[in-house]
Amino acid sequence: MEGINIWSGSDIGIGAALTNPTELAFRKNKIKNHYPVTFRGVNFRDAESAYQEYKSPDMQESIEIMTEIIVCKLQQHPRLFEEITKRGGVEWLKRCRHIVGIKNSRWEGYGLESNFILCLVFAYQLCSE
Repeated sequence: MEGINIWSGSDIGIGAALTNPTELAFRKNKIKNHYPVTFRGVNFRDAESAYQEYKSPDMQESIEIMTEIIVCKLQQHPRLFEEITKRGGVEWLKRCRHIVGIKNSRWEGYGLESNFILCLVFAYQLCSE
């Protein structure tokens, strides 16, 4: 299956649901559900809120935190995990991109060149074990 752009403005529901700022995607009318996340015992309105609370200036540490948050999201919203699986799992994620239009974003890119897609792949693999 062809990859998609995973971001809050995606017209493809799973693309908007897999991004971290799902409350933004909801406000843009791109998704109909909320995707709150409980991370490290704290409830957040979405994965982006959790990330903003715990992010680090160190990129490697940020990737680890982001992956941990996405694992929580996929476990707490198993339908998202199932949708990735239906589309081809890791191979499908590798064909996706995360382009949101933020200049010099350390998360944007195509496939595994995107740190965000990389975190999605890591999280999906961890949830598959």
